[in-house]
Amino acid sequence: MDLATLGEFGLIEAIRRRARVDRRVWRLGIGDDAAILRARPREDLVLTTDALVEGVHFRWSTTDAVSLGAKSLAVNLSDVGAMGANALGCLLTLGVPPGVDPAHLDGFLAGLLRLAHASHCPLIGGDTVSSPLWLISVTVVGSVARGRALLRSGARPGDRIFVTGELGGASAGLALLSRGGPSSASERRLVARQIRPRPPFRAGAALVRARLSRAGIDVSDGLAQDLGHVANESGVAAHVDVARVPLARGLTAAASRLGLDPLALALAGGEDYELLFFAPPRAGTAAALSRKLGCRVTEIGVIARGSGVHFARDGSDYRLESAGFQHFKPARANSEK
Repeated sequence: MDLATLGEFGLIEAIRRRARVDRRVWRLGIGDDAAILRARPREDLVLTTDALVEGVHFRWSTTDAVSLGAKSLAVNLSDVGAMGANALGCLLTLGVPPGVDPAHLDGFLAGLLRLAHASHCPLIGGDTVSSPLWLISVTVVGSVARGRALLRSGARPGDRIFVTGELGGASAGLALLSRGGPSSASERRLVARQIRPRPPFRAGAALVRARLSRAGIDVSDGLAQDLGHVANESGVAAHVDVARVPLARGLTAAASRLGLDPLALALAGGEDYELLFFAPPRAGTAAALSRKLGCRVTEIGVIARGSGVHFARDGSDYRLESAGFQHFKPARANSEK
């Protein structure tokens, strides 16, 4: 896909041909000034957007174009899924340098559109611009039963704290990339969690359908920080037993080789894009929830009256040095963020 030959409108038409739109949901997709959604009664619309900037969120030396395309959509599917919504479609704003490598452009679109098809979240519009570096912004539109969205303000005392999947893999993968790359199959799996996350974006909607939860958030900036958002918005205290936090497979060995603390990577590393949710006792065990959601679920703590996030280990308070990532604050280590 040679941008110099195609030009802006040729690029748009090439993307339009590759995007597949469900006309039962979208009356119009790419081609007009705006897309038209066939809104359904008794549903709330959910919208989110996220940006990836070259040199800030990714580097071509440590990622590939197909993975970048998939990740740009995946991080937004994670947000919509964490609200308990089903994705309906996405918009893409793509800024690329005039002399962009055609293989990068082809691979990026292939990765994004492949996930768009698999997640039933078609590309229905957006914008293309010339930029001195790659700038990617994806907006996802979703829907959830009216009044049933999973909110940061929905946790209540007595709720149990659950998380899907494993934590710490993405941050370990980033550390490996910054220190010479992976040296084993298990380390390559950790790197894959960084450059091509696979969030359980259908789990939140399953919780909503079963009426098992009213609160959730995706783990994007680190478990400690994201859990803090819920505690603050809900006006409650969150108590976590760090011994129960599910560590990514291979994390302990990789952290040992790098001289890092695996638990710190799991609690504050970020970019795992797992679902952190809160459910009353009637929701059942973690094993039962795993079967309902179709993914691993681990119970890690409880919500109580009070405020803040409190970690414990072997019955004693556990102090975490860093709470997680924030833009515009000085980084303590190299980070693609």
